[in-house]
Amino acid sequence: LHLSCSRTHVPCHDGTGCVAQEYLCDGEKDCADGSDEDGCTQLCNTPGRILLHEYPCGLGSCLNASLVCNGQQDCTDGSDEGGNCSVPCQRSCSHLCYPSPQGPRCWCGPGYRLAEDGLSCVDIDECTEWGKGACSQTCLNAPGSYSCGCLPGYLLEPNGHVCKLTGPEPKLLVAVQSEVLSYGLRSGHEEVVLATDKDRVVFSLDYDLVERKVFWMDLATESIRWQDLSLGKKGTLVKGVRSDCIAVDWLGRNLYWTDGVAGQVLATRLGAAWQGIPEYTVVLDGDLDQPHSLVLQPLAGLMYWSEVGSHSRLMEASMDGSWWHVLLAEGLGWPTALALDLPTKRIFWLDEKLGSVGSAHLDGSSVKVLKLRWVRSPFAAAVCEGQLYWSERKTWSVQQVDKASGKNRTVLLKRHGQPHGLQVPSWGAPNPAVPALLISHLAQHCTNGCAKSNGGCAQLCLPNP
Repeated sequence: LHLSCSRTHVPCHDGTGCVAQEYLCDGEKDCADGSDEDGCTQLCNTPGRILLHEYPCGLGSCLNASLVCNGQQDCTDGSDEGGNCSVPCQRSCSHLCYPSPQGPRCWCGPGYRLAEDGLSCVDIDECTEWGKGACSQTCLNAPGSYSCGCLPGYLLEPNGHVCKLTGPEPKLLVAVQSEVLSYGLRSGHEEVVLATDKDRVVFSLDYDLVERKVFWMDLATESIRWQDLSLGKKGTLVKGVRSDCIAVDWLGRNLYWTDGVAGQVLATRLGAAWQGIPEYTVVLDGDLDQPHSLVLQPLAGLMYWSEVGSHSRLMEASMDGSWWHVLLAEGLGWPTALALDLPTKRIFWLDEKLGSVGSAHLDGSSVKVLKLRWVRSPFAAAVCEGQLYWSERKTWSVQQVDKASGKNRTVLLKRHGQPHGLQVPSWGAPNPAVPALLISHLAQHCTNGCAKSNGGCAQLCLPNP
């Protein structure tokens, strides 16, 4: 059968599959026949590779230029010796000149590449050319080098490239049937933090880091409920609603949810108590085509959601419903799970129809799609540090992959019951150990107008940045 690959993927030579362009010549055989690693010797001295001062041996390996023409055969095929090795270096090289079987050649040190004149060396901007392969968060280029940095709340690992959260261990909250589990992302420690009646299903969930409350959608009673994880108190926020996804604005003190049937995004106060009369407002209505997954950026007063109707798309709007527009409308099937990665300013989605993981910059540019056979029926997703986590309903599991490459897939949890809502309370909201003083500071230095004194509103305040 003829194999058709998407524009972001290339076919393996044996025709058995497609691999992402990012997987070509990365040192790992992703094709069954290994053809994604064929013909990579010429990359020893090309832009974007770490080893820019190396000599390509004939059988696919690379050799440090200082070992060429040293009287010993260091390449397996001996291609680093003989020929014109005896010709002396008399070229005006700006960095280094080494003999080679092809005659004297100019070479550049790490962080530089040979210019078109074959003599001078120009600096490589690793931050631009390598993208997130250079640093996990911020990157600063320098002549012949670069340095990585981290955002507040993160600490640079000893390798100088990866940023890790400071403070307590990050936890993954996941709803499995009638329970909510907490999973330590470093220790692997599991515990049940919330349990409802056995005949109920905890559907979508989110977490308020300020008051340490879990909010969830209860389909059985068509209500959004909450429980305080510190004191054990519980209650009902609103009744008479059905939603695929809820999201907490921890800064503006509101809760949002989508109604795919009505084509609406709605909101209510986090402190509301059910008194028999609905106390919520319709934030968006009209032109929404089955809104599904919803994520918030409280510090900026923005929200993002996916639509899975006749024409799937990703949308963005202010959290009061104004200034809404299409973020992405091409190359989507059913984007059923969204996640924000604020340190890298990207939005991730898992596509049930296409079996893929996609990401884009928050302005809709720099789109990247990886087709992964593990993605079958994703419900919810979250990003923490360098990993993407999601819940799979068909395989009753919670899985993770490297957010940049889609590799190193691991099954974290597998239970007798479908997992649904999933959340990693992390950057973009204060750490549970951060004092209230910092929360107050954030409220004064952000564009969420409801963060301070409820925006001066007597009841519901919706931010307009």
